[in-house]
Amino acid sequence: MPTLISRRAPELDRARVPVGPISPPTRVRVLVLDGQTNQALACVRSLGRAGYDVLVASDRRWPLGAWSRHCAAQFRVTGETGAAFAELRAWAARLGVSVVLPLTERSCILCDADRAAWTEVGITVGCAPADTLLQAFDKGRVIARAEACGVSVPSTQFPDSLAACHAAAEVVGFPCVVKARCSNVPTRTGFARDPGPGYAASHAELEAAVRARRQGEQWPLIQSWVAGQGKGVFALCDHGRVVAWFAHERLRDVQPSGSGSSLRRSAPTEARLRAPAERLLAALEWHGPAMVEFRDDGVHPPWLIEVNGRFWGSLALAIAAGVDFPLLWMRMLAGETVTAPPDYRDGVVVRWLWGDVKRFFYILRGRPPGYRAAYPGRAQAVRELFGRQPAGTRSETWDRHDPWPAVGEWVEGLRELVARIT
Repeated sequence: MPTLISRRAPELDRARVPVGPISPPTRVRVLVLDGQTNQALACVRSLGRAGYDVLVASDRRWPLGAWSRHCAAQFRVTGETGAAFAELRAWAARLGVSVVLPLTERSCILCDADRAAWTEVGITVGCAPADTLLQAFDKGRVIARAEACGVSVPSTQFPDSLAACHAAAEVVGFPCVVKARCSNVPTRTGFARDPGPGYAASHAELEAAVRARRQGEQWPLIQSWVAGQGKGVFALCDHGRVVAWFAHERLRDVQPSGSGSSLRRSAPTEARLRAPAERLLAALEWHGPAMVEFRDDGVHPPWLIEVNGRFWGSLALAIAAGVDFPLLWMRMLAGETVTAPPDYRDGVVVRWLWGDVKRFFYILRGRPPGYRAAYPGRAQAVRELFGRQPAGTRSETWDRHDPWPAVGEWVEGLRELVARIT
C-alpha cells in the first residue's frame, strides 16, 4: 500500500483518517512527482516559497524533495504503471490537488496516458500534450524536425538490422555513438531500461552497444562522434513561443563521457545556440519547460544532441540566477500571460556535491568502452572533489533556511552506494 507522511499543513493530516470530509485547501495545492530528483527539490522550494501547498510523490521511501520544510505531504508510489498512478491520482484528488507536475519522461508518459482521468478529478497535468510530448521523446523524430528547420545535427543513421548497424557505422565513421531511439519505452510492468549512450571504436564494440540498446523492433541510432563543449539552453514555451530563456556553462559533468553536470555556471544565452533552439522549439510547437542540448566546438555551427521536454537536473541554478521556471510554469498553467524577467545574473556557480562524488567514482572506474576522447585521471578526480571550488560557488542542496535535504541526500546516496557495492 502507498505510504503517506504528512507534516505542516493541518488539513493534510486528515488524509490519515479513512472516513469523513477533508477540508478544502486554502491555497493552491500542487503535487510534485519524481521527488527523488534534484529538479523536484528545486520545484518544492520554489513553489513553497511562493505560497503553494506542495506535496511530493516518489517510489523512494525518503525522496530528496520530501526532506524539505516546504513539503506538506508525501506519497510513495508503488510502481511505474497506470495502476500505480491511478492510486496516486485518487490520493491527490482526495487532498484537493489542483496541478500535478511530472518531472521525468516516465512520469510525463504515465500522466499523459491518463490525462483525461486527471482532468476529470479537477487536476491539471503540467506537461505538454501527447502529440507534442511523444515526438520530443523520440530521438529520431527530433532529428528529422531539426534537419527540416536547419538545425545542425551529427551525421545520423537509422538502421533496421544488425547488419545495417555495421554499415551505418562505416558511413558515420569510428568512433561513433549508439543511442536508443527512445529513452523510456513502456512495458507491461513499467519501462524498459535504457543504459544511455554507448560508444564504439570498432565493430566488436559496436555490436555490444547495439544489443544493449535495441528496444524490441526498434534499433538504436548510430551517430558520428562530435567534439566540443556540452552547452544547454533552457526555455519555457507557450505552444512553440519561448517566453523565458536561460543558459549555463558546464564546468564538470557527472560522467566525464557526457551527462548532466555536477558543477555549472550561469551564462548569457548565446545567439548561436538560442537561434537554432528557438527554431526547433517552434517546429515542435513545444509547450512547457524544455532543455535543448548542443555540442559546440566554437568553429562549426552547434550540433544538436537532444531535447529534454521537462524540467532539468540543474534547475536550481536557473532559479538562483533569477529565472524561476517552476513559478512561471505554474502561472502559465493557471492561464496567466507570462513574461520573462528582464535579465538574469550570469556568473552564478552551483555545485552538486553528491554529483561530484559520483563523478569521482566514474573516474576511478575508468574510460567507458569505445570512448576515445580525453578522460580525467585520478589525481584530477581528487582535486575536483576535495580542492578549491570557483569563488562564490553555491550548493545545490544546502540551504540554511531549509537544511534537511542536504542531509537526506547523503543518507540516501550512501545507502545506494552501499547497495551497489554489496
